[in-house]
Amino acid sequence: MLALLATTDAADFRLPLCDATAMTLATATVEQDANRCEAMLAGALRVDPALAIWAVLCCSNERSQDESSGASLTISAVARWLAPRLVVLLAERVVKAFDLSKDDRGKFSSLVAESVRAANEVTRGLLAREVIDEPRYLNGVTFQLAQWLTLANPSANVIAKLRWPIAPIDIPSDFVAESRAAGDEAWRRWLFDVPEVQSLLPAVVLQAQQLAKLTQDFEQQLQKAKLDSLKEFAYGAGHELNNPLANIASRAQTLLKDEPHPERRRRLAAINTQAFRAHEMLADMMLFARPPQLRVESVDLVHLIDGLIAELADEADEQQTQLIRRSEKDSLRAECDPVQIRVALRALCLNALQAVAAGGTIVIDLCERTVGNGAAPDPRVEIEVIDDGPGIPSEILKKIFDPFFSGREAGRGLGFGLSKCWRIIELHGGQLTVDNQPGRGASFTISLPIRSAIISRNAATTSAKP
Repeated sequence: MLALLATTDAADFRLPLCDATAMTLATATVEQDANRCEAMLAGALRVDPALAIWAVLCCSNERSQDESSGASLTISAVARWLAPRLVVLLAERVVKAFDLSKDDRGKFSSLVAESVRAANEVTRGLLAREVIDEPRYLNGVTFQLAQWLTLANPSANVIAKLRWPIAPIDIPSDFVAESRAAGDEAWRRWLFDVPEVQSLLPAVVLQAQQLAKLTQDFEQQLQKAKLDSLKEFAYGAGHELNNPLANIASRAQTLLKDEPHPERRRRLAAINTQAFRAHEMLADMMLFARPPQLRVESVDLVHLIDGLIAELADEADEQQTQLIRRSEKDSLRAECDPVQIRVALRALCLNALQAVAAGGTIVIDLCERTVGNGAAPDPRVEIEVIDDGPGIPSEILKKIFDPFFSGREAGRGLGFGLSKCWRIIELHGGQLTVDNQPGRGASFTISLPIRSAIISRNAATTSAKP
């Protein structure tokens, strides 16, 4: 029988995955409509306590304590969290665990009947569409947590140490005793056998994973080709246009010195200003096309970000937006160019402030991650700028790093901030990615190597000299 692996600080648990739920997960994995996917998962969570317990354990590892409180966690919230992560989680955590004995199968099916009946009891009188947003239903469907986890890992006597974000509820003992006899639909569903699903779900997950990777690789290659061509254009345009602009500005300044008429002086000043504005745009283009050589040193990114937050404090206060730094350590160092990284982070923060517009919160989250394993682990620093604004419309998302694109109205600039940020991170050997949730915000993640290849090359060159 397939099982869902729940990895916690206390222990690992293998929760049985019934065939009916496995079929639902396989269908949800290939569902392209996000709303339908969430609805499928919510339906499965309502009638399968094993899935609900597994999803809550996975969810609580990533959510903050406030978000994971029993007062706010609901079936719909768990389904919404699970839907975009479903393929990754199933690829990592579906295992072929065991063949259940008749006795264990009876114990699990009894727990299913008791849990679902308890959930229905504590939300009696609500319509089906209402219970998924009612915290008491999730409390009820997971109220037999200790019994589930004891059966899932008999050797782990760690239930008391487990971080569980849902407040317990009181269920009368006579209610539990009567549950199986009631013949709940969820119990019958859990016992329903579809042998083919044992191989179907892993195969569907693998195909979905491969398709997602192919799509991502194609989009990355397309983006790189597009930006490479734009770099060449920017470099050529900068050289061709800067000389005429300098000539226009110089002539306007010369005429302005001897011009007594106020209206003509105003027009000449406007010509000079617009010429300099065009020059600044070209300077941004040139920075994108041919950026200055990096001056890499060991930088405390926590200190750098604290300074950036202080610099943007007035702008954030003016629109009543909280700008918060969150990190695992008080000091987190990486080898990079502090000036360029500050430019990149400032661009991301200004973009987030414009997205939030008024109120809301922007969090700059720092942590260390190790990519790969074995003989060549790659330690990296990840800096994530998260806002709770409206998110990024899908039609804009594909163009977001283009130098000539701006989501703002005409005349408000060419949107070079994010393209410069992307270019700077690329020069450092890092990556800039965006995670978008329309209506709920967006996050930009910078991944930087802790050890710079530039410093390593320079050191190797120096040591090789006689």
